[in-house]
Amino acid sequence: MTNCSLVIPVHNRAALTRQCLDTLLAAPPASADVEIVVVDDASTDASAELLAAYGEDIRVVRHERNTGFGVACNDGAGVASGDWLVFLNNDTIPQPGWLDALLAYARPREQLGFVGSKLLFADDTIQHAGVVFSQRGHPFHVYSGFPASHPAVNKSRQFQAVTAACALIRRHLFQEAGSFDPEFVNGYEDVDLCLRLRRLGYENHYCHESVLHHLESATRGEAIDERNLRLFLERWATYAQPDDFRYYLEDGLIEMSYWEHFPALLSVSPELAILHRGRRNATERLLAQRARQVFEARKENARLRARLLEAGVGADEGDRRQRDDQ
Repeated sequence: MTNCSLVIPVHNRAALTRQCLDTLLAAPPASADVEIVVVDDASTDASAELLAAYGEDIRVVRHERNTGFGVACNDGAGVASGDWLVFLNNDTIPQPGWLDALLAYARPREQLGFVGSKLLFADDTIQHAGVVFSQRGHPFHVYSGFPASHPAVNKSRQFQAVTAACALIRRHLFQEAGSFDPEFVNGYEDVDLCLRLRRLGYENHYCHESVLHHLESATRGEAIDERNLRLFLERWATYAQPDDFRYYLEDGLIEMSYWEHFPALLSVSPELAILHRGRRNATERLLAQRARQVFEARKENARLRARLLEAGVGADEGDRRQRDDQ
């Protein structure tokens, strides 16, 4: 049996932590002996009492001051005993077989760095299916918002980076690569480490058969994007390769047809994008506005579900009350 340590950093949001831990303990993996290491990053709510109630089922590391995601993960990894580490957000809900799938994918791949899972929003659309880089060098989650059944997100493959909201790595390799850099505060720690792994000759992969729901950003709020992004670009702008269009072409969402003379004919799937022109017609403007509204509504729905959970009100009860008010 594989020895695997799940490292879960938490800062407040005790109800989310309870939901995650209860799900993990109710369905242990078939292919691994698991220890759960929870790093309480100076929570001020009921997290300490909650974690104490689990007794020997979990191992707790307590911070007296808030250190951020990367340092909390590093400290959890420092006390972990497993041959494999899984970094796992407490705002995730693992689905059956999620860890068995990660381990089955990782074991035969000696040059594997990180392997990340398929993460879904509450409405079963994609939150994470790999990280790509834009033509400006900015990393982002490819196909965010696509349906979970789409062929583009149901193929396991290599990416330059994956998210550490749920990601597996060999413990010795995590230490060899230098762990998460504390210079990044709640943002870009994972992408930075993925690129360091690549520079050492390792690969990062996405495993579509490992599935979790993720209430994105419900645990620590918004990252310090501007500072983190500036630091990230200073370090990696000349190394990370723009690759978003490579995946769009590979997945058949963009096609090019060439004639004897330019211009070429460009076909773009409406699932991926709408044509941007200096003067768009009313339909295109409406589609763009609607896409933005759906994206913002999805994020707000995740935040509301987390708040309901914190208040001790299940999502089903919240839905019932909403129907009663209509």
